[in-house]
Amino acid sequence: MTNTEKLSLTKKDLNKVLFRGMLLQLSWNYERMQALGYCYTILPALKKLYNDDQEGLRKAVERNLEFFNTQPYMAYPIFGTTLAMEERLALYHDIDPSSISSVKVSMMGPFAGIGDSLFWFTIFPICAGIGISLATGGSILGPIVFLIIYNVFTIGTRYIGLFQSYRMGISFVEKLSGSAVMQRLTEATTIIGLMVLGVMSATMVKVPLDYVVGEGTQAMTLQGIFDGVMPNLIPLLVTLGIYMGMKKGQSATKLLLLLIVISIIGAVIGLF
Repeated sequence: MTNTEKLSLTKKDLNKVLFRGMLLQLSWNYERMQALGYCYTILPALKKLYNDDQEGLRKAVERNLEFFNTQPYMAYPIFGTTLAMEERLALYHDIDPSSISSVKVSMMGPFAGIGDSLFWFTIFPICAGIGISLATGGSILGPIVFLIIYNVFTIGTRYIGLFQSYRMGISFVEKLSGSAVMQRLTEATTIIGLMVLGVMSATMVKVPLDYVVGEGTQAMTLQGIFDGVMPNLIPLLVTLGIYMGMKKGQSATKLLLLLIVISIIGAVIGLF
């Protein structure tokens, strides 16, 4: 076995990175954010690459302790790309070490935007909606199904992102930037996320206005009046009100308590 073969990363090495990356945010701090978790994640791979080169290992560790912050699931393509570059640097010394840091910085912002739109605003609400639907129907499978479906997406993204980006190396970044796929993917996930939020507002936010207006055959509930103007108008207004409150700095706890108080008062006076 040649020295190059000894130092090259294997599937076993990448699997270590895959599992250690799940602890990325356990050491999150305000100075460098995910930097310590990033270095911890790829440290076994760095130790193998630099083997007896203690000075090279020291510089690699320092390089990977620089500021880093992105969406946790989308960190894996960055792990794979930078490890491919670290491997080339350790074996052939034909790339500039500062380019590794540059690639990290150039990837973490766009990948954070994609990850937030894709997971927090699209996949998570869809999976949560499925779980909630089962749970409200009395099924214990609600939380279980949610966790299974959601983690199929998150673990799959981590695995594919790590192994494919490592295999492609720096060409992974060049291919993404050259085809404008990052921008298109960000726009697509944002649109889908907004559509999902709209659907969930209409189907899961319930504001039954049972107060009756008029008498006899002319009597109508407030719910019927508003539905005549626009179906699910009140759930939409409630959702927008909560959104505007959070935009103005109100905490979710305060807004939740406000909704509870309004619901109790509305039930007492017969509005709901």
